[in-house]
Amino acid sequence: MAVVQISKIQVRRGQKNSNSGVPQLSSAEFAWAVDSQELFIGNGSVLEGAPYVGNTKILTEHDNILDLAGSYQFASNDTAISLSIPRSLQSKSDETVSVADYGAVGDGSTDCVAAFETACTELFRNANNNYKKTLLIPNGEYLFTSDLKIPSGVILKGETQLGAVLNIGVNNIVFVTSTGLQLLDFNSTNRPRNANISTLTISRSTGQVTISGLADSKFHEVRFVGGYTLGDTVTLSAAPAAVFWSNDLIGTRVDNIVFDECVFQENAVSVKCLQSDNFDTIVKFQNCEFFVNDTAIFIDGVSTQGNRWQVNDCVFEEIANQAFRSTQGQGTLIQRSKFKNVGNGTNNSANPNDVMVYFGDKIGNVVVACTSDRQQDAAVTSLSATASFTEVYNSAGVSFVDKNYSLIYLSDSFAPLAAFSAQNKFTVINYCLKLGEHTRYGTATIVIGDDLSPDSHGSDVSITDNFVYSPNTLTSPGGNTMSNFEFSVTKSSNTILDDSTASVVDTVMLTYKNPLATGITGSISFDVAYGV
Repeated sequence: MAVVQISKIQVRRGQKNSNSGVPQLSSAEFAWAVDSQELFIGNGSVLEGAPYVGNTKILTEHDNILDLAGSYQFASNDTAISLSIPRSLQSKSDETVSVADYGAVGDGSTDCVAAFETACTELFRNANNNYKKTLLIPNGEYLFTSDLKIPSGVILKGETQLGAVLNIGVNNIVFVTSTGLQLLDFNSTNRPRNANISTLTISRSTGQVTISGLADSKFHEVRFVGGYTLGDTVTLSAAPAAVFWSNDLIGTRVDNIVFDECVFQENAVSVKCLQSDNFDTIVKFQNCEFFVNDTAIFIDGVSTQGNRWQVNDCVFEEIANQAFRSTQGQGTLIQRSKFKNVGNGTNNSANPNDVMVYFGDKIGNVVVACTSDRQQDAAVTSLSATASFTEVYNSAGVSFVDKNYSLIYLSDSFAPLAAFSAQNKFTVINYCLKLGEHTRYGTATIVIGDDLSPDSHGSDVSITDNFVYSPNTLTSPGGNTMSNFEFSVTKSSNTILDDSTASVVDTVMLTYKNPLATGITGSISFDVAYGV
């Protein structure tokens, strides 16, 4: 058997960080720094052709390539940009951080709770503010098999709203303080604040985003998606909501929260607040969409509670019951919002079965400059037996900008024009009547008296009509036509069947008379305002 002898080849070695460091090496001589794990080779002399005398470092697995790759300069090849300065690639890369940097995998099956919580802890519970950066969520579906705890000051931003999906299922997203305190330990000086979550989807079944104790925070372009189908049976008090919170103590009340351009889709209840004490809270919904809900926003409050809520420029569509419902509370403003097929169960807007907005308190709750498909579809040219639901119950003031319309025919007796709820003490109708070439503009005000007894025979309802018309003289053509046109109102108790149960709804019928002798056919358009 042959014996093969293998010689051992070694190179020069020593410690880089002791004495004088790496010495000048001979041409092509290797040296290994054992302490820093770096490898060098001698350049050789200039006479040999080396560009300069010294040592050249050889890359190994222990080198940081970003440090060795030089620097980054913004638009370095563009002559229009001349004042940007070089920076290291490491500092440039550290400007952003992704949940993928902490091991989150958006494949829809890998549990991502630990990755998200580790990222949030190292970034937002770090005493060094330099690391409080936006935590980016690349497109993908991120599964959560237990509750996700998010600290104060968090900034979460998805790549796109539809693409970055947090699948919480039956679990919750909850907020903790920067020191890790949970809800039971919150106090007025140590509670979650300044959270900013944007551009992502939260997919859920019964899980909730629980914001109890949170203040001064914003949700922007967040899509909350559940599994509700219109017509599903819902117990409002027990149903979990896409966003939920409870208010027990004034020092930890949810306050100054903004939902901006958010979408609440297919949730039995989209937003729910339970309050057990009397103090003000400020919550704003602006440019949000609520689509296919049983109840969009629900407040279970206390008497004289100051809601100070605003719902601005929002859209409520396919809402089986209420777009907004509060058992108690004062100071809610809903303005410039659109209600489409709201309060109709599985019916359409021509067959409503409940109010669209319900206020438990009369004081300070208003709905102004809004639009609704219900008045035109369900109220205009209704029969005298129609049961009319008010769009908004118990409001101090309501106004709709919709211009309802109807054709006007000749009639020596009063013909139906529109039905209104008798729950409102006053109804103001601003109208424009066009008969032939003539125009009459006016304001008709319906007032409901206190006598609502069954034997009052309508004597508790009255109407006044102040108007001008053109031409404005009785002797001019059309003068008699305009002045002889007349409104009247009657009140009746009409019956409606809801789930085979009969209920009585007090209704005011607005009628008109356009005498054959002086009248001309035409049309009328009008908007409506009312209150309690």
